[in-house]
Amino acid sequence: MKAIVKFALGADGMGLREVPEPIPQEGELKVKVIAAGICGGDIYSMRDIRKTIMPVTLGHEYVGQVVECCGNVGEFKVGDYVVTLPACYGCGECEFCKAGIVTLCPERASIGTHRNGAMAEYVVVPAKYTFKVPDDADDIVSYALSEPFNCAVRGVYERINVKPGDVAVVVGPGTIGQMAMQALKTRGAYVIAYGLPTDAHRLKLAKELGSADAIADNLEDLDKEIKKVNPKGADIAVEAAGHHSCLDICLNALRTKGQFLVLGYFGGHQVSMRFDTTHEKELDVYASNSTAMSTWDIGLKLINEKKVNLAPLVSLKLPLSEWKRGFDAVINKEAYKVVFCPELDK
Repeated sequence: MKAIVKFALGADGMGLREVPEPIPQEGELKVKVIAAGICGGDIYSMRDIRKTIMPVTLGHEYVGQVVECCGNVGEFKVGDYVVTLPACYGCGECEFCKAGIVTLCPERASIGTHRNGAMAEYVVVPAKYTFKVPDDADDIVSYALSEPFNCAVRGVYERINVKPGDVAVVVGPGTIGQMAMQALKTRGAYVIAYGLPTDAHRLKLAKELGSADAIADNLEDLDKEIKKVNPKGADIAVEAAGHHSCLDICLNALRTKGQFLVLGYFGGHQVSMRFDTTHEKELDVYASNSTAMSTWDIGLKLINEKKVNLAPLVSLKLPLSEWKRGFDAVINKEAYKVVFCPELDK
């Protein structure tokens, strides 16, 4: 089968290869991949920033259809549409595994990084960490975005406390920022999206989707928009860009006793910020790492009940053979989500 494989260090250490079809073991499902998205983590693997066990098929954001079941897989059956929590291999015994926060297991292994992932015609996943998608879903491909959306849900629903009417500023209107805005709206927040002038199309989309109540592309306008609804400052600020310049913007936007949520990932870089602001305002600072089992129940319910709309974030559908074009589009910020659809290779 065809697969996008990271097989060696360096720029030439990645490419489309023919690899054997995976064989499921006890408790596992063999899934035919319908769509697999490119994550920032895949870019880090490509650039040797993220520790990756090589050779490995990349990809952990996917939706697919079960074609084979092995052993005890619960209620799953051939034909089911599914998605999977990426960190689906762990010790099963630590406090984090037992609590369903498997991403924090010290022995975790994720598809696409430590185990072969979903940028292929087929992927094998444990049934234990896999979730069904409705057979009658309007847009099955958009479920490939359920994993990144759930990363936003983890932060918005499980790490911070959001009350109806809270003023929330989201800094960084990219994919995760757009998803965080939608999640915040489902909790009743008043959302202000902030980006640069070059983010005009992203800010426009946030308004069109109803994800943002107001937008700003400079600090003066951001301050005005916040003070229109709460002169004391924002109740919540979300860093969704993974850029050091956004940290102080978030801190300064917050009122005293506000909440600061970090969703962005900084790629291992040292970053600077005026941390004394957290002390002076007595801010609550939260980080959110991927997802927990409970997150998927929340996030998939929101998607299934059409409380959010992820389809407009799918910018480009490509065959596996055009992997270079897809990765370039993400690196150059020419797209929100690029997904590979193996059927397009045929």
